[in-house]
Amino acid sequence: MSEHDDETYRPDGLTYGLLLVRATRDDVLRVLVRERFSGWVGPAQDGWVVAVADRPRGHVAARRRYLPDVGELVSGDLHAVVVTVVVARDLLLQVWAHDDGAEVVTYLSDAHLAFPDDEDAFGPQGAHGARTLAALAGRPDAGDELTTLLSDERGESDAESERLMAVCRLLGWPQWLVAVDSLPRRVPGGPDADAFTRLRAGRTGVGGLLAARGAAVVRRDE
Repeated sequence: MSEHDDETYRPDGLTYGLLLVRATRDDVLRVLVRERFSGWVGPAQDGWVVAVADRPRGHVAARRRYLPDVGELVSGDLHAVVVTVVVARDLLLQVWAHDDGAEVVTYLSDAHLAFPDDEDAFGPQGAHGARTLAALAGRPDAGDELTTLLSDERGESDAESERLMAVCRLLGWPQWLVAVDSLPRRVPGGPDADAFTRLRAGRTGVGGLLAARGAAVVRRDE
């Protein structure tokens, strides 16, 4: 992921990142604990387990892995579908999808915002992967509508969380995904905070607090 000029972003825009994993919660927890993931792991809902990163655009696991790297690892380890979603200041939406460890979808809502020094970068990139994304979600009939949704350029007053909410409705993803920035408090419209397992460098409780201090030495935000 790229560095961005702070002036480019709305100061009050939401930033959050998460994994949607098509596997059992116990299996997801096992892999994330092993990889020393830092964030929250929610309950299973409609076949998906949601893991929310505490540093959505920084290092979130061992070996200085970013969230998409963790998504790829979890997908390969569990032979599962994993969708990684990152929203930056509500101006940029990025989506990666892995199936059995192979990257099958990469989407970027605004290439110019992501790569301001690239004169050829403009508008959404990767919307052609919408049909694959719909099929992975078990909603192949939503492919055409999803393609249109992901191909639209964001207006000045639009927020990428609104686009993500529409994607959730089409694909049957939990719609409370757009509110996960409220953690560790209750997620509006979603599970209570105590339904999430808090991991700090793969550990819970006091041990997690100590582990997080050690991890902070080598991990960083982008």
